[in-house]
Amino acid sequence: MQLFADAYEEDVSGLILVDVTPKDYRERFLPTMSQDFQRAYYQQFVREGNYEEFMESLKQLKETELALQTPVIVIAAGKKDHYSSESQRLWNDMQKELTQISSNSEFVLAEASAHYIQRDEPEVILAAIKRLIERFK
Repeated sequence: MQLFADAYEEDVSGLILVDVTPKDYRERFLPTMSQDFQRAYYQQFVREGNYEEFMESLKQLKETELALQTPVIVIAAGKKDHYSSESQRLWNDMQKELTQISSNSEFVLAEASAHYIQRDEPEVILAAIKRLIERFK
């Protein structure tokens, strides 16, 4: 979605990134986690796509210096499963860094949510959507 917003910025009114994987996740975050967590990470790519496709997507993001004018709201899960307090802090910091892709961005921490914020705190996502819509009234 980030690359789409960059390529078609005139067609994109806003972008909401919900607990997305940062482009440097594998290099910065994954090594801080246990071996069991890392194994589970590599084994998860069975539904949405495979590991190679996911790595290609992250590579494309790394190769593109995004400088959007489009409003961006980054929503991060504040209560990730299997994360220590140190890991959670690093995750939150990496999510905040995602706001740098746009000169018009906002960071929201869904404090009571694990990865599936839309299930745990749907009102956080709805509020973000409403804020974007309000900007264009």
